[in-house]
Amino acid sequence: MPPELPSAVLFDMDGTLLDSEPLWLIAETMTMQVIGGTWETGDQAHSLGGPVSRVVEHMRSKLSNSAAGEFSSAWVEAYLLDRVIELYNSTQIPWMSGARELVLSARSLNLPLALVTNSPRAVVTGAHRGIITDLGFDPFGAVVVGDEVSEPKPHPQPFITAASALGETPIKCLAIEDSPTGLRAALAAGCQVVAIEHLAPMHDFPDIARISTLSGQTYESLWQLASGT
Repeated sequence: MPPELPSAVLFDMDGTLLDSEPLWLIAETMTMQVIGGTWETGDQAHSLGGPVSRVVEHMRSKLSNSAAGEFSSAWVEAYLLDRVIELYNSTQIPWMSGARELVLSARSLNLPLALVTNSPRAVVTGAHRGIITDLGFDPFGAVVVGDEVSEPKPHPQPFITAASALGETPIKCLAIEDSPTGLRAALAAGCQVVAIEHLAPMHDFPDIARISTLSGQTYESLWQLASGT
């Protein structure tokens, strides 16, 4: 009989656990205004899941030749991250629906959790601190961030690194993601995967188990969806 629970759960952060994508949209819009461009929700959806370098590349692709020459990738990335960090540190980022309850329930199940995100450490620190303050403890046995791996998502390295840090193999881990970038990484790592389909379309992944929200889900139900049991 297959196990009823995964050996560990590997969570994406932005848009999966935390409702932080609106903050990224604000920061991205502010950045584009400064460098002389516009940023729409379609641009945000295209950039969902990062890494930040890909977001910056997309931003600069929307500029005129003169503006692109004036604002280097390094400048745009630094300005964007400064705005994101300001927003992350100025507010308690709300949980996505059902996420807080799910994270809390892992403690009674003795189920290891990891945070696996393409956001850089400077951004993640404020969000992680907010989670700890809200819950009263750190729920994560490992935190893998985009600027501390040699290959960020969609490369499998972040998920492989997280599973290893928890002493598990990816195939026994449940990965929960909300972006095509994250899904490609989790699948390539060999994880069992559930996609939260809300901001980005998932039509490139017809065989992946998908939900619209974590609300009402348990680790048992998610594992059944991911593993097909």
